[in-house]
Amino acid sequence: MKRLLTVIGTAALVIATIVWAQSRTSAADAPNRIIGTWQLVSGEVGGQDSLGNGTEIKMISAKHFMWISYDKSKMKTTGAGSGSYSLNGNTYTEHIEFIDVSGGEGLAGTDAVFTVKVDGNTLTQTGEIKGTPLKEVWKRVD
Repeated sequence: MKRLLTVIGTAALVIATIVWAQSRTSAADAPNRIIGTWQLVSGEVGGQDSLGNGTEIKMISAKHFMWISYDKSKMKTTGAGSGSYSLNGNTYTEHIEFIDVSGGEGLAGTDAVFTVKVDGNTLTQTGEIKGTPLKEVWKRVD
């Protein structure tokens, strides 16, 4: 009987430790949910569809972001940008250091503030660029 109680107590301790470790890991990794490689699946600028025929990829690391837009059929880059970012709760601020895209004039050296939401493999980013509303939906590709 004493041995059975020891086995049950040890099993309960192991299970409690595993549950605690998983909850600590999930909380610690919460800011890292945006880190990865994302492909744009829908976009709106000023309420108008902005997806077009090209492909857009965004890569977010621990401290930096970069995105590229390209026309695969022509093997041509149509836009690119990069910089650092900060994430405070669901407020994602891109500190734009480089941008080369039509309409992007004057954005280098500025901050673009967005609200982000990660739901599974979907990242939704809403905010404004030059006072124009923007909404982008990205799917994780890595």
